[in-house]
Amino acid sequence: MIKQFIFNHFQENTYVVWDKESKQCVIIDPGCNEKEEKEELFDFIEKNNLNVKHLLLTHPHIDHFCGAGDAALHYNVPITMHQEGRKIFDIFALQSEGMNFRPVNMENVNIEYIDYNCQIAIADGYTLQTINASGHCPGSIAYYSQQDNAVFTGDAVFRLSIGRTDLYGGDLDELLLNINNNIMTLPLDTVIMCGHGEPSDVEFERSNNPYIQQY
Repeated sequence: MIKQFIFNHFQENTYVVWDKESKQCVIIDPGCNEKEEKEELFDFIEKNNLNVKHLLLTHPHIDHFCGAGDAALHYNVPITMHQEGRKIFDIFALQSEGMNFRPVNMENVNIEYIDYNCQIAIADGYTLQTINASGHCPGSIAYYSQQDNAVFTGDAVFRLSIGRTDLYGGDLDELLLNINNNIMTLPLDTVIMCGHGEPSDVEFERSNNPYIQQY
């Protein structure tokens, strides 16, 4: 099961993914910056009796993790990310100030690292596979759910577009390589749950996205 929220002035997509039977869930990219946004996320989880097992980042840009510290402390779970993104993550105060976000709290928050091509268990038989989606910034991860027939791509790929690569650590060639080799090779009907904007699917992007090689 998937619930999408749109948070902060960057209109970032935050996702809650859960197993209907066990009520175990993960939060992907908690971009809730305002008090009301955090309450909206926490209230949804509480009203649906969900148990947060993991707090996952697709990449360490502030619009995607400005609510991660509060969520990590609230649910007593670490923030999970790829180690290559730690250098960008650690300048969260500069990111917040430079992009007009409210200050974020990372005191007493634990960080846990995950590698590519790993499985993250939500419940028995319900997993997310980590995919190398770097290029927009170092350490970018896409999370593929075979059970939901969906991939959460962060800012790697959007409907008819891709993530920008002119920020620190961006690499256009790397991004295109990872999109084509790791995301566009998923089943054609896989829904692409983007970091911003509306969802798409692999078949549509393979045929129509001008940045992606034609199949």
